[in-house]
Amino acid sequence: MTQPEPPHILLATLGSQPQIVTFALDLLLAQSIPISQVMVVHPANYPGLPESFARLNAEFVEDRYQFNGRPLTIHLRRRVLQWYDQPIADIVDEQSADHVLNAMDRLLRELKQGANPYIVHFLISGGRRLISFLSITAAMLNFDTPDRLWHLYTPETVRERVRNSGLMHVTPADGVRLIRVPFASLSQPLLKHTLQGGVNDASTFLRIRNRQQEAEERARCQRVIDQLTRRQREVLQAFASGLDAQQVAQKLNITPATVSTHTNRLLTICREVWPDESFHDYRSMRHKFTAYFSDE
Repeated sequence: MTQPEPPHILLATLGSQPQIVTFALDLLLAQSIPISQVMVVHPANYPGLPESFARLNAEFVEDRYQFNGRPLTIHLRRRVLQWYDQPIADIVDEQSADHVLNAMDRLLRELKQGANPYIVHFLISGGRRLISFLSITAAMLNFDTPDRLWHLYTPETVRERVRNSGLMHVTPADGVRLIRVPFASLSQPLLKHTLQGGVNDASTFLRIRNRQQEAEERARCQRVIDQLTRRQREVLQAFASGLDAQQVAQKLNITPATVSTHTNRLLTICREVWPDESFHDYRSMRHKFTAYFSDE
């Protein structure tokens, strides 16, 4: 028996330009993507938000949306960003940024892990720019292969017409188009294992993951250090402090040729420890070891 296709939802960050949502929806429908629901997300306070949502709501009278002269059943929903049932007024500091990230992560998990999971088309062109950036992170943590991130390109001439007329729809000749945003999904067993282990918000997960990556990098640096002679270590540490090859020779009172010999050996070891990365010269090693020597 053929499994029905999961429902498609257009998720959009909403600001003072509601036509961004209808422009994107029209373009998705033109690609025969069966959007059945539109959900707009926004903070509790945003200049012009009531007027923006009213204009958008007028396009979905009784959940009927007009496309190419025919009515489609598409439900419009709104979601005020909140954390632990407290509305998020705006992003004003790191804590509120964490709350927005966690709110977006929770929303996407609801859409992806419910009884009837959605294929999500996430439009990140509207509203606060920082909310869009945080939304990309939340998408990386939750999206599967069919899900999409979209940016809406609107020519400046069309923007001017919108400002003057309140235009909510355009024609193909206007040049408005959707650009698929490439991203690497992190929705892997690592995330599931971490969440099952008691971590229930995205910001904590990312901090744990960053600490794990830092620990892994430090361990690799230590593997390099363990193979070095005293003089090779001194050369590497001098490079990490920001010196170039000539300055290292002067600091250590050795010849440039000797610095070159040590550098070649250092590069060889680094390539063995980081086989998937490129090491061309001393600059390639600097960013790896600056933090390592700073922490000593």
